[in-house]
Amino acid sequence: PTSSQMTSGTTDLPKPGHVLRYVYLFAEEAARGRDEGVKERFVVVGGVLGRRYRVAAITTKGEGREGTLLLPAPVATAAGVTVGSSIVVSEFNRFTWPGFDIRPLMKQPGYIAGRLPPRFTAKIIDAIGAWGAAAVDRD
Repeated sequence: PTSSQMTSGTTDLPKPGHVLRYVYLFAEEAARGRDEGVKERFVVVGGVLGRRYRVAAITTKGEGREGTLLLPAPVATAAGVTVGSSIVVSEFNRFTWPGFDIRPLMKQPGYIAGRLPPRFTAKIIDAIGAWGAAAVDRD
């Protein structure tokens, strides 16, 4: 089985590298006064401390944009996300699990839709740190 098949549908608490469905609130939306994100999207868990989670948005509109990290095609495919997607590393949402914005999967039980490989997850976490990423608190 692929890495996404091994973790999909589990009800375990997500770990760094896991892909979830989430209503992500971008920092620019929060600055304009929005209190919830515009749409449900995939996010990647970039950090866990107890029940405090940090998630970064996965976008199909980030290629070549500053503050994003392109997912290599094989990584995107294995994680179940659209090839050509990017991770937004210039900001993240922070919340206490499970939070208001997490969404269960439609076709199977649980919240974990896929998983990024550990080395690529480490690259994302490093990039978020290098950016001094802005946190949007969601509690």
